[in-house]
Amino acid sequence: MFRKIKKRSPMNFFVSIGAGINQIPLIKQARNCGFQVIGVDQNSAAPGFYHCDLKIQESVKDYENIYIKLRELLFDGTIAGIMTKSYGDAIITTSYLCEKFDLKHIPFENSVKFIDKRTMSQAYHSTGIPVPPRITLSPRTDISKLPAATFPLIVKPRTGHAKTDVRMIKTAKEFSSFMKNRKPGDYIFEKAVAGEEIISSGIIIDGKYHNIIITDKKTTPEPYFVDVLHTSPSTHSSFTETITETGQKIAEAFEIKNSPMVMEFIVQGENIYLLEAVPEFGGEFLPDVMVPESTGYSLIENAIRASSGMKFRLPSSSLPQQAVAVKYITGTEGILKSFNTDSARFTKGLVFMKIFKDVGASVCEPRSNHDRIGVIICRGKNTESAVQACTEAEEKLNIRIEDGK
Repeated sequence: MFRKIKKRSPMNFFVSIGAGINQIPLIKQARNCGFQVIGVDQNSAAPGFYHCDLKIQESVKDYENIYIKLRELLFDGTIAGIMTKSYGDAIITTSYLCEKFDLKHIPFENSVKFIDKRTMSQAYHSTGIPVPPRITLSPRTDISKLPAATFPLIVKPRTGHAKTDVRMIKTAKEFSSFMKNRKPGDYIFEKAVAGEEIISSGIIIDGKYHNIIITDKKTTPEPYFVDVLHTSPSTHSSFTETITETGQKIAEAFEIKNSPMVMEFIVQGENIYLLEAVPEFGGEFLPDVMVPESTGYSLIENAIRASSGMKFRLPSSSLPQQAVAVKYITGTEGILKSFNTDSARFTKGLVFMKIFKDVGASVCEPRSNHDRIGVIICRGKNTESAVQACTEAEEKLNIRIEDGK
């Protein structure tokens, strides 16, 4: 007697480069799209692994070993998509693997260029994108003799993230002090442009850039410029066409086929200057909370669908713009003694709230984004009421910080 064995259809895999807490929205959305998810992370206890079907314990930097291990896993399936919600090395690894598995993303050799701000700045110049004027220093430059017109200037490390070591320098004396024991080649220097900062979130699909949302950004005072507030709709929506053209120029210059894209600009009157552009989802809870809350468009879901050959939805200029505010909680030097999330939870308009630090942790005035204590996201009838709701929720948190001395 013979039994007919039903042939099992091969599994469709989606790979998440990284399995930390910030990757969870990407992993969950991939599963909602029907994929078996393979998570990659060096940390065996990465929280995202809990939501994955398979895991690879490997540094996200080691793309060659990740490729070997992925090939070993694919005895009964195919990889339909590879993405990351992280930045830097994770983007490079994603690009490498996409090339190996014949998926449309960013050419590996071009992905490396996004790590170096100097290389990116040169690329902007070559494509005619307006950027703040750059100041070039050689190892023999006598900083103390730079003309007063050079200042103020912005100093950025050639590589880095989260505003680490980014600051404004106002005088030659201050500049000399900062550069002591530092190499000019490790930094880029830009003439400070006064204005209002904005962030655009968009998506590149089949080589075409589509803008989704523009948000207004506020930062802490100089010299550190840490993000503390994002609001939508933007007061600078008149620049949407220019921003879209800029995104398209970058997509073409770096041959980007499918990827999210985040760009930071500074607006000065009728002029707009690009500060930075990266082929990633971005942070600040913009892709996973603010974008869908404000526009109803799921950036993460549609990026997954577009990159893996599934049916997807394009963003359109008619997307609604619900007023939403993302407010970061900052503190002063000391120890975080207590906070009360129960009281804040019932604030009218509250969408999302999270405290980043545990009771007993050291806190300080923010010098980088990593120094922030928490975040509150609220909606409102307009941006003012959304910000006010965030302020009310923060007050109800009753955060107590004591001097750590």
